[in-house]
Formats: sequence, C-alpha cells, structure tokens
Amino acid sequence: MAFVAFRLSAAGVDLSECAGDADCYCSRGVAGGFEIYCPKSESTVVEHRIMGHLEPNVQVRLQCTPTNRSEDMSLVKGLKLGPVKNVVFILCPLPDATTYGELVNGLGVSGVKTLKVQSSRNFGDRLERRHFQDLGGITGIGLDYLDLTQLPEDLFAEVPDLTWLDLKNNRVRLPKGIFSPVPKLEVLELGNNNLTTLEPGIFKNLTKLRLLNLWGNRLKGLSRALFADLPSLELLDINSNSLRSLSPDLFTPLPKLKSLNLYGNDFASLPPGLLANNTKLEKFQVQNNRRPLTTLPPAFFSGLPALQSLYLGRTNLSHLPEDLFWGSHLLANLTLEFNRLETLPLQLFRDAKELALLDLSHNLLADIPEGMFTNTPKLRFLRLGHNKLTHITSLVFSTLSNLEDLNLEHNAITQISSDAFRGMIRLRQINLSYNSISSLGRDRPGDNSVLSESVGLEQLHLAHNNLTCVYSDWQLVMTNLQLLDLSYNAFTELEVKELNFVSTSRMTFDLSNNKIGYINLQGVEPWADNRAVITTPNDKNLLSLIIANNPVVCDCNAETLIRYLQRQLPDIVYNRLDITAGANLTCHGPPEMVGESVAETDWRRVTCHLVDGRDIECPSPCWCYYRRSNSALIVDCSNSSLSTLPAQLPHDSNTIRGTNHTELLLEDNEFTVFPPTSGRLGPGYSRVTEWYLARNNITRINITALPHNLQASIRFLKNATNLTQLTLDGNPWVCDCSSKDFLEFLHNSFKLVPELNNITCSNGTPIWKLTANMLCSYSDVVWGIGSAIIAVLGLAGGALAAVYYRYQREIKVWLYAHRYCLWFVTEEELDKDKLYDAFVSYSHQDEDFVVNKLVPGLEEEGPTKFKLCLHYRDWIVGDFIPNQIARSIEDSKRTIVVLSPNFLESIWGRMEFRTAHSQALAEGRARVIVVLYGDVGPTADLDPELRAYLSTNTYVKWGDPWFWDRLRYALPHPPQLSKKAIPLISRHTMRRDTEKCILTKSETTENGTSPQPIDRLVDSKPV
Repeated sequence: MAFVAFRLSAAGVDLSECAGDADCYCSRGVAGGFEIYCPKSESTVVEHRIMGHLEPNVQVRLQCTPTNRSEDMSLVKGLKLGPVKNVVFILCPLPDATTYGELVNGLGVSGVKTLKVQSSRNFGDRLERRHFQDLGGITGIGLDYLDLTQLPEDLFAEVPDLTWLDLKNNRVRLPKGIFSPVPKLEVLELGNNNLTTLEPGIFKNLTKLRLLNLWGNRLKGLSRALFADLPSLELLDINSNSLRSLSPDLFTPLPKLKSLNLYGNDFASLPPGLLANNTKLEKFQVQNNRRPLTTLPPAFFSGLPALQSLYLGRTNLSHLPEDLFWGSHLLANLTLEFNRLETLPLQLFRDAKELALLDLSHNLLADIPEGMFTNTPKLRFLRLGHNKLTHITSLVFSTLSNLEDLNLEHNAITQISSDAFRGMIRLRQINLSYNSISSLGRDRPGDNSVLSESVGLEQLHLAHNNLTCVYSDWQLVMTNLQLLDLSYNAFTELEVKELNFVSTSRMTFDLSNNKIGYINLQGVEPWADNRAVITTPNDKNLLSLIIANNPVVCDCNAETLIRYLQRQLPDIVYNRLDITAGANLTCHGPPEMVGESVAETDWRRVTCHLVDGRDIECPSPCWCYYRRSNSALIVDCSNSSLSTLPAQLPHDSNTIRGTNHTELLLEDNEFTVFPPTSGRLGPGYSRVTEWYLARNNITRINITALPHNLQASIRFLKNATNLTQLTLDGNPWVCDCSSKDFLEFLHNSFKLVPELNNITCSNGTPIWKLTANMLCSYSDVVWGIGSAIIAVLGLAGGALAAVYYRYQREIKVWLYAHRYCLWFVTEEELDKDKLYDAFVSYSHQDEDFVVNKLVPGLEEEGPTKFKLCLHYRDWIVGDFIPNQIARSIEDSKRTIVVLSPNFLESIWGRMEFRTAHSQALAEGRARVIVVLYGDVGPTADLDPELRAYLSTNTYVKWGDPWFWDRLRYALPHPPQLSKKAIPLISRHTMRRDTEKCILTKSETTENGTSPQPIDRLVDSKPV
C-alpha cells in the first residue's frame, strides 16, 4: 500500500515526530495507532528488518525478522513514541552489547509497566542479570517461547518491583534462590516447562503470591514444604502433570486457596482430609484423570462453606459416598459426566440447596431414586443423557419447579408417568431423543401429553422414538414453542390439523425420516388465513415443516403438497408455511409413479382408490379410482384379457359423488371389434368421455355405438393397422385447427369409413368438403404475417448490430461528449451496489497533488460530483491493511492509480495495483485508470507486471488540456444522466485484455496543440 503521511496528533504523539532520530518512518495505522518501519527507505530493494505497531497509552509492539542480528536493534533508537504501558519484542534477538532497559528507553516511551519478549530464537542460557538493567518502574516481565534452559540465580535482581512474571513454554531449570529478589510477586506462570521436580524453598519470600501456574510439566510429587512460603496463594493450577499421589496435608499451608486444578494427572486415589484446611475453596477440578479413580473418600468435599463448582468428569468414578458434599451449602455447579456410576445415594444432595447445574450424563444409571432431588429446589439444568434409564416415575422430578433444561436423550426409556413432569412450569427445553417411547399421553382421558403443565416450553426434542401422534397441548397450550423434533419416529399420516399450533414464535416442526405415506394438506389455505389472525402481519414462514425422507404415496391426497412444491398455491400459504421436502423425497406409490420426485410429479395425474364401500360397483376384474383435479372417475380394466365390455360401470350416486365423468382404460386386452356388441351399452357407460384402447387387436370400430358425449381424441386410429371398418357418423365433430389430424386421417383412410358423407361438423357442415387451409386459414395468415415481420426485424437488427460492433467506441464517445443518449454508455446496473465511484491509490509523497488537485477536481468541481475512497478518510479502524485494500477496490467502481516516480518506489503501491488489475481481469471490465504524474522514466526499469500492463494499456497525463474531460469520461457515468444503463463494453466481446478500453495516452499534434478527445479515444496507444 502507498501510505499517506499526515500531520496528525494522537494521544500526545505527533506523526511527523514519531520517527524522531531513528532510522524508521511512521504512518497512520488503520487500527487508530501508528505503523513503524525500520529502516525508513521505501525502495523495493530494501527489506524492513523491524516493523511495529503503536497504540498510544497502551503498548508498542516491535517484530523482527528471523535473520535479524543484535545490532539491528539500534535502528529503533531515537523513536519518540510517548506514553505506553507495555513494550513487546517479537522474534527479536537477545541484545549482546546493550540491555532491554536501553532498548526500551531508546524508544522514547514513558510509563512502561510491562516488558514482554516472545517467540524468539534459542535464548538457551544466555539471558543474564544485566539484560534487565535500567528498567525502573517495571512491574511485569513476560519471557514466553524463548527456549530458555538455565537461568542465573540473580536474573531478576535489577527488577525488585515485579508483581507479574511469565516464564511459560520454555525448558527452564530453576535455581533455588531465583525468586528471592522479587518479594512483591503476585502472579507466577511456570506452565509447560518440562519441570520434573521443585525443591522446597524455591518460592521463599513470595508471601504475596496469589496465582501459581505449574500446568503442563512432568511433576511426579509435591511436598507440603514447597507451599509453606505461599500463605497468600489463591489459585493453584497443577493440571496435566504426572502426579500419582498427594499427602493429606499438602495444601494445609494454603488457607486462602480459592481454586485448585488437578485435571489430567495419574491419581489412583485422593487422601481423606486433603482439603480440610482450605475452607475458602470455591472451585475444584480433577477431571480426565489418567487412571481409574473409582471413588472419593467420605466427606471429601464436606464442610467447605465457600465451595461453588466441582468438576469430577471422566475419572471413572463408580461409587460416591453419601456424605460427599454435606455441609457445602453453596455448591451450585456439579459435573460428573463420563463416569461409571450405576446408582446414586438417596441423600447425596442433602445440603445442596443452591445447586443449579447437575451433569450426570454418560454414566450407567438405570434408576433415579424418588426423592433424590428433594433438597435441590433451585436446580435449573439437569443432564441425564446417555444412561440406562427405562422409566420415569411420578415423584423423581416432582420438586424441580425451577428446572429449565432437562436432558434425557440416549437412554432406554419406554414409560413415563403421567405426572412425571408435573409442576415444571419454567421448563424451556427437554430432550427425550433416542429412547423407545411410543406414547406420551396421560393415563387420564384427553389428548394432552405428560408435558401439558410446561406451558413455556420452547424446544421439545423427541427424535428417534416410536411416537405416532401430535398431542393437543403442544398445539394449543405451548405458545412459545420454537422446535418440535419428531424425526425418526413412527408417524404414518400427516394432515393440516397436525399444523394447528398456536405458538406465536417462528417454529420448526421436524417430521423427517418417519413412515409417512399419507400426506393430505387439503385446507391449507384457510389454515394460512387463520394463522395470519394469531400472528403479526410481517411474520413470514412462521411454521417450518420438514418432511424429508418419508415414503410418500403420490395419490390424490398428496395433490396439495405437490402443488405447494410447485409454487401453485396462494402467497399467503408460503408466508405462513415453509415446507422442506429435501432433494430425495420421491413417490413410493402408486406403482406407476414409484421413484418419481414428488416435487416434479404432475399433480393432474394423481388418483385415489374408492374407499368406504364406494368400490362395491366396480366391475371385476377392474380397479376404480377417482382423480380430484378434474373430478374424474377412472375405471381401469387394462391388461385383464377382456374381449367383452363389463356389463355396467359405476353409476350409483354414492359411488360417483364428487365426479362428473368417467374414463375407461381398456389397454392391453383382446378386443377385435369395438364395441364388441351392437346393442345398447349398459348403465354407467353414458358418463364415459375418454376411452383408452391401445395395444388391442381391433379391426373394426363403430363409433356410433359409443356414448354421444365422447370427447377424447381418436388419433390412435392412425396406428390401428388391422382396422378394416370404422363408423364415425352421428357425432358432433369439432371442426377447427385442432381437427386437422382427424381430417387428414379421413382423407387418407376413406375406404374404412363407409358413411363418410354423413360425418358432419357440429354446425352441420360435411367434413369431406373441408380442407386443412379452411380449418386453419386465419392462423396461417397470422403466422405468415408474424414470420415476415420477425424476418424483417431480424435483418434490421443484424445490420444495426454490425454497425455498432464496428464503431461502438466512436459512437459512445460522441454521444457522451454531446450529452446524448447517456443511458447507452453507463455501467450503473453492474455497479449499483458499490459504495464509491473510485478508489485513489497513490504514494504519500504525492499527497499534495491528490488532496489539493485531484480530489477537489472530482468531488467538488465539474458537472458531475464523484465519490472517492481515500485511505485517511474512508478506511475502517482496526482492520488489517491488505483486507482494507481488497475491500476498497471491491467497493469502488474504478481504481485511479496516480503513477509517479514515488509510486513506483512504494512497496504497497504494487499491492493496490495488482488487486485492482486482478479484479478487472476477473470481471472482464475496465477498472483501472492510470493518471501519469511526473516522469516515470523508461518502461524497461519498471516492475515487470506494471511494465506489461502499461505496454498494452493507456493513461491520461496531468497537464493535458483534455485531462479532466478524459478522466471524467473514464469514471462511472452518474445515474441522473442515464436511467437504463447497459455496459460500456459488450459482455460477449470481452477478453482478458479489455483494460485496453481505459484511456489513450495524451499526445500533441505536430503544431503543438492537443487534439480533440474524440480523435484520441479511438485507438489505444501504449506508453
């Protein structure tokens, strides 16, 4: 990035004075502080060996490179950084000829309290007392990840006021008196140092130490004498060591201990009375013990009046003494997850009146004794998942009126008492998934579930059970219900009545992976209307229904579902109901539709069997259905070896109710003459409007013997090769363009039709007198005229397109220069979401030109006021610089590159150019506008990428009389000048070299005058 220099003052630091006498330069940082670069040259051949970031009044962070030498630290000497609390050196070498005091003082800082040296190379045993000389006022030192090994005993003699010392992540061996010079120490971090032993007396003089971290070492034993010098210790962390046993009086010298972490050790047991003297203990952790800790001593945690949190998970506990917590009245959080507990003592929680969270998940509990929770009225979170519970009795949870979250998943529950959850009025979430529950109904009459008193329930998890119904209290009582998960259950049917939830929250109803074959959503439109009454008008998709992976039968009951999935229902339905069918929801019936996607099924094809005795009139061996979409009764006698028609078809009013016609399917039978009788057809045939006779052996058809209301097409007659005689007279044939095929058949097969002269149209006109042109004359004329018009328009459009393609650039420039048809030359539609017209990329050394010339000329002057993106004004405080570059270019319609000698030397300028150039190539559009400011010299000396760009693209030069006209033309054209924008460059003609369309370079004619813009914008000229 090309940093812009400001004379800004922040928290007493003047940017122009930040560098002071140091071989560095400072620039404004995007996080509100300052960036520091040493050495200060911006030449591309000079590598910054030290870079830093200053947050005034907070800290200065200096980061070296892996190749830095000790003498490179002199580069920062002479900086004037002002007041800071912390000084941090990262990856910097250990100073050889100087001290950290001299380095800190050389930064021109004041008020420093903490020195941190992090992530450097191998310091080994080279750190000495002298390195901390001249650090007056320092109260904290951090020496993290330095690979320290041996430390001298007097290392901290020069910093006696230390209260915080961090030595973690090293390999130190601690001499016995190393902490003697720092008696004020309050925090000591020794984690992850590979320590195997700690000698008694190592902490001598540390009477004010409050926090001691010894985690991640290899300690195998600790003695009481080790802690004898730490009477003020409050937090002790010895997790992840190799401790196997502890002496009963180990922590006796620590009367103020509040937190003890024994996580991840190798204990076989813990001694009785270990915590007897730690009456201020609030938190204890011993989870993830490497060996089975099968039990704890009786009363191990009893009599600890301040104890609030116990973490005893993953220790293989199989038995708990009944008096384990007695007398610890403030116990609020207890986790016992991932143990091997099979039973719990009835009086275990006798004194746990403040218990709020209890985690007993992942154990082997088969039963919870009634009265177990009598003395835990404040329990809010109870986790009993992943156990072996089989039933829940009425008194187990009877006293838990404040319970909010109950987890019983992954048990073997089959039976739940009707009063099991009685009184749980504050319950918000219950998880009963992965059990074997087939009913949640009460023993008493009614449709309510055992959860009917939990009116505030928000999430009800019931997946992987055997439930088959939705209970009325879930629908009518639980007004806050947000999730009802019934996936992987045994539901077989779904109707609209199952969706009648009064919950006013956005709700998810999951019925995926059930056995639902019958889905009838008929009535969903009035349901949606009613839903709108109980909700606010702006709430949409209030009920999300998931039905994926169900064996749906695509019969007439599924018609509404199919129409929903095909967006054929009113909008109000989609505003109130969001159905997720999943990509694999396919039809599992009827046979002819098996495997079809439900969402792609033609809803007009779906049918249903006659039921409830309505099929009594269905003739044998036929099947009878009805199709709701067109009110059709379907009699399917196909593939039945018939040679005669059934004596009668369904005609009883009960059988045919809801239908208005009959369709008779007779395919794949043995008919040779049709109909096979010359007499009158039996009852029910008068309703037949469609006959299906494919794949028979018919040689003669007497149409006059069929019902007179016959509507179906008889085009199949063309393929009836065995047909010898056809009687078609006596029918009111429709004579329009749709009858052209029928007329053609009559003309070609007139020998088969002995009564051809008697076949007439519905208006009495003999069909044999008609021609195809007479049937379709008007349509033909319209088609002919339409075709001619389209042909003429196509030729005219092609000619105009050819002219535009050849001269499009000249046309657009002329139009723009004369303010004609400006809608034709803008990119408003493509860039309508971008925040800025242009991002300006320039070197901070060219600030005067940009701020005083370029920006006012574009934002304040001229007919169009452009909105520019500038580093100092528009960047977001706190973001990473490369992210800012990418975002600024992405949010801008153009990038203006002020190409100057200063820009070419900028390290960051190339990043901005590459980002803009790459985006232009990716989008296939002209994005980069190059403004030449000063003499950049021979192109051979330029960066290869920039040189390649300039050799094939153009620029506009400062000082050219046409500079502002050309620059404004290259910038986006404002919407007020163009209302229907289309791209300046046709998309189908774009190639990766489309940036040649930017601007041509400024030239003069032989007589020294500048040509008109229209002459110089025709062809691109390289620099």
